[in-house]
Amino acid sequence: MKPSLKYWLFILAIACAIFGVILASVSGSWLNLEPHEQAYLAGLADRILPFPLLGALSLFLVIGGMVSLLFRYYIIPIMRMAESTQLISLSNPDHRIPPVGAREVAHLAGIINASADAYQKLQREIETVNYEARADLLEERNRFAALMSELPAGVLVCNIHGQILLYNRQAQTLLQASTHDKFTGLAGRNEGWIGLGRSLFGVIPREQVAAGIERLQQAVAAGLPDLTARFSVDRGDGDQLKISMAPVFSFHCGQHDECVLCDRRNMSGMVLTIDATTTPQAAAADDPTRLPDRTGAEAEAEVIPVAGRPPVRESRPTFYEFDLFHQQTPGDMGEQPLRRLTCVAFDTETTGLDPAAGDEIVQLGAVRIVNGKLIREEMIDQLIDPQRPIPEESSAIHGITEQMVAGMPTIDQVLPHFHHFVEGAVLVAHNAAFDMRCLQLKESRTGVRFDNPVLDTLLLSSILHPNQESHSLDEIAARLNLSNIGRHTALGDAIVTAEVLLKMIPLLEARGIVTLNDALKASARSPYATLSY
Repeated sequence: MKPSLKYWLFILAIACAIFGVILASVSGSWLNLEPHEQAYLAGLADRILPFPLLGALSLFLVIGGMVSLLFRYYIIPIMRMAESTQLISLSNPDHRIPPVGAREVAHLAGIINASADAYQKLQREIETVNYEARADLLEERNRFAALMSELPAGVLVCNIHGQILLYNRQAQTLLQASTHDKFTGLAGRNEGWIGLGRSLFGVIPREQVAAGIERLQQAVAAGLPDLTARFSVDRGDGDQLKISMAPVFSFHCGQHDECVLCDRRNMSGMVLTIDATTTPQAAAADDPTRLPDRTGAEAEAEVIPVAGRPPVRESRPTFYEFDLFHQQTPGDMGEQPLRRLTCVAFDTETTGLDPAAGDEIVQLGAVRIVNGKLIREEMIDQLIDPQRPIPEESSAIHGITEQMVAGMPTIDQVLPHFHHFVEGAVLVAHNAAFDMRCLQLKESRTGVRFDNPVLDTLLLSSILHPNQESHSLDEIAARLNLSNIGRHTALGDAIVTAEVLLKMIPLLEARGIVTLNDALKASARSPYATLSY
């Protein structure tokens, strides 16, 4: 409940109490009089009643003024201080409480800020020690990723449920259509998305993978030395992919903590090696819409040298998220913890703010969140031809002109592929009612329906910080110490929205909002939940 609403509820309660007591007193006295006494006083009412009413009004003004001062200098600052203290301890150690309110409250804010300084210093020391302790492990992971990227074949690693937890660029090239093909409808059958946490069955037929797993399990049970299943997949363009699948074993069971010496070997995943039967054309220049690799696992490949210069090396990263090995059997998404969800944060830029009146999308940006991590390498940054003029006032905000979108794919071409990109994920947006309305208005024309669960960072912020004055994306980012780079670009806002959600998760958990269902129920209680477009 907002402080302003609480204030007016207090004022209303005071008014009811004061005037109610006066009215009850006058009524009680009147009923205790004899009829002739009532008749006598009725003639004097115009001279008697103004004084109790004036006294009640004066008392109301005095008490109401005191309540106003109490709210302004004590209650509201303390409520905001509580939110800021939780923010410091869970999401933003750099945040500090402004010394506002009464002297005692400002003094308490100074004490909390001093404690926050000491906490932050201790946290940095611990992080330094932890980093030094993990340095060898990180180095080994980076070497492994570099080695994987140098392999001439494509490599995919999946858990037993078919979720992709590692892939190199070669696998992405072999299995995934180019960005240009995806958004111009040229991809045909080869339109799968390779991404961490995505299903392997989106790019390789489930039946062939299931048959391969069955053969591997039979080989393990029979104690055979050759634990490899091989099959071919038609790419749809006359070429075939040769795939070799080997098991990954888990050395954990219900009886032992570490079953290295145990005879039980349970398949926890698969390693797939992929080769094309015909040599594919050299990959075109890196997609300019991709963001830099931030996995810390850079692998380099030689390119043709320029005369008089040493060979240039270019990044060929390997992307991995090994925590997905421990992912439980997929179940009801609503009961999944927020930290374990696969999400797609997205944003749209439009020709205006009234989609129902014909305003169209001119840019779509999206980025994936897997296992509580932002995957910057898996994103969409797509300009869209709205097939209508873009007003100058809109271009002044997002910087997109009619010349920039001329010849770009239309929304009819983009939405089917965006729908495939968000398959099985939770959609995340800021003021999602607007963006979802833009998508929903295209359902009848494109035949694409987005029935994914939706989390709105605007609603979540109003639940977490009901005493803050603003819940704009800029203000939320500032509270969480996030840099809002690329504001009013679809991809820039999508990335900030994703970072906001990740920062919010510890704050939500502290309020008992742990699962997706918890977050959806809490969002429904937000005063902004009634927004519509």
